[in-house]
Amino acid sequence: MVRGTGAQVGLLAFAVAVLAGLTAGNSATAILTRGLVAMVVGSLAGQAAGWAAKQVLRDHLQRKKVEIDRQHLDAIQIVEPDEPEPEESPSAVEAGEAGQA
Repeated sequence: MVRGTGAQVGLLAFAVAVLAGLTAGNSATAILTRGLVAMVVGSLAGQAAGWAAKQVLRDHLQRKKVEIDRQHLDAIQIVEPDEPEPEESPSAVEAGEAGQA
């Protein structure tokens, strides 16, 4: 995402610089030099913007995941409430002892 955004902004800056140079009637050398400078600067600015966007999306998705996990845990606790396991009844203990004898 970071490199892709940087490349797109860099190419856009290059295109704008070339069109502006052609409209102004500058020489080909001046147009291409300014276009390349604009592309490098635009690429760096685009990478910075892409990095910031990546961090924002990562934080948002992490918060969403925690919220979904919390809702899932709450739903599980409603369906299966924490109950202590029943202790063995005396008749079950006696039946076990009778089977061993």
